[in-house]
Amino acid sequence: MQVTSNPYPVNNAYQKPTKATQNTGYVQQQIEQHSKQVSTPQNGFDVRGKVNLVYLLKPQDLTEFSGERNFLADLHAASKTPQELEQQYIQNGLQRDVGAIIFVEGKAVASQDYDGAIYGQGPEADIFSQAGNDPERIKQLVAQHFPDAHVEFYAQGKGPTNAEVFELRYGESYEDFVHEQVQSYNDQYLTDQIAAEEHYRRKLMFEQTPQTSVYSVDGQVVASRDEKGFVDAGQSLLDVADARGIEREILKELFRYSPERSPEDYQALLHDVFGKGVELTGYSTAQAPTRAEVYKMAKTG
Repeated sequence: MQVTSNPYPVNNAYQKPTKATQNTGYVQQQIEQHSKQVSTPQNGFDVRGKVNLVYLLKPQDLTEFSGERNFLADLHAASKTPQELEQQYIQNGLQRDVGAIIFVEGKAVASQDYDGAIYGQGPEADIFSQAGNDPERIKQLVAQHFPDAHVEFYAQGKGPTNAEVFELRYGESYEDFVHEQVQSYNDQYLTDQIAAEEHYRRKLMFEQTPQTSVYSVDGQVVASRDEKGFVDAGQSLLDVADARGIEREILKELFRYSPERSPEDYQALLHDVFGKGVELTGYSTAQAPTRAEVYKMAKTG
């Protein structure tokens, strides 16, 4: 048996949700997974001289996603629109799920669905938990503990609608409640969509940055550098190092962000680690491959 005082607001139309439960669910979750919200200084973080700790990750620490996925398409496909949410509220409000209600001074304080789910707070709701689905036991406990209360039972499909139960409990219009919830959801939905689109735009800009220097070891692309001095070194470099039995700590300097280094300086660092076979290919900005293209080059060797 399920006992709860705050069930999910959409599935249980006659339970008023708290403010904390009013969000867009999947959309917010996905945005948080893809981009943690932090307080960023106006001019960004100064990471010069810092080391990217990715060099410490082992293959078992990494998960590779197969196939191309469109982040925005995933969000739009999986999240409800405000109109869909409104229809879900309306449909749930029309259902007749409640089999028993405890009233105190004419107000519905606790209820139990036909499937045993309990809604309400306090000792009145505990009665359903103690008695299960036994009507006589429920009546006995109500009479014993709450002389001013009474309980009503309803045959399957003959009781009040979920919307009517909501109004009996809260004394407010279910229609107004739905309007309020949908408006709140709509505001958050738009905010989440804007945040998702901004994140996706930044992701595309990052992937499309020209890489004016591309580094390889014995023909295997292992890193690249843009014209601002940002070196992108990742799994390909680690794979080559692991294949040669090179300790990860030796790679640390290759993952330090030092934009003052020239392309040749970074080539020298690679040579110190891998020896012969390190090559640097330079490009003009107009002819340089993008970061996404370099990733593909690294995968194909």
